[in-house]
Amino acid sequence: MDSNLIFWIDLINFVMGCILFCCVLGGFFGITGLLDPDNENIPKKMRTALGILIFGSMSVFGNLIGFSDDNVLVNFRDIGPIAGGLWFGPAVAMGAALMGATSRVFFGGVTMIPCSIATIVAGIASAVMYKMFRDQLTVRISVLIAAVLGFIHLTIVCLMTPNGLSIALSYPAVGSIVLVVVGVATFSSSYKYFGVRFREGPSMGRNKDKKLSHPKVGMNKPVYNFQLRELEKKNRAEREKKGSLYK
Repeated sequence: MDSNLIFWIDLINFVMGCILFCCVLGGFFGITGLLDPDNENIPKKMRTALGILIFGSMSVFGNLIGFSDDNVLVNFRDIGPIAGGLWFGPAVAMGAALMGATSRVFFGGVTMIPCSIATIVAGIASAVMYKMFRDQLTVRISVLIAAVLGFIHLTIVCLMTPNGLSIALSYPAVGSIVLVVVGVATFSSSYKYFGVRFREGPSMGRNKDKKLSHPKVGMNKPVYNFQLRELEKKNRAEREKKGSLYK
């Protein structure tokens, strides 16, 4: 079988697996709000440590299951520091970037150093973007940031590697950047969609001062939309019952 065909088959399988993984992970954080800055149920230091562990492991995992073509590693290492940093803060961004960059060193190759540096740059940039946008971050902005960081990654490889331009424009290098952008887009979309659907009420947003009370979860706990609908339905039934008594 033609080597180019094998590469594209491997790349498509890799992309599909990455999309599924990012969708599930984003949905999990969207539903649970585990790492949200306004989650008062988990101490801040514990949230930060969990974020670094999860997204750092994701970055390392992106290296481990990657495959090499023409001495260039096709991977999704940068999704960890970018997605984790944009949504959950600078500490998560830098921790995940350091874990991913360190693991990249062990794979060797001509792009070892520039790729490791590019991952750290992605972590730093994501930390800065988190400070800049905070609650105003949208899926479109996160995708745009990922695309810009992908371009910066290729630029670093081009400048720091012999024959860097040909490597930066090769299928594996460009494929990795596209994979990272798609992964960040999938994670961000899933996180926002499930967060709004399951945790945020019609006018709740991400307001830290919002006080919600529900008989099943109590004060200042995550309130799911289906619980709000259930409570509204119950209150409406009680009002209708009281109204029928006065007729």
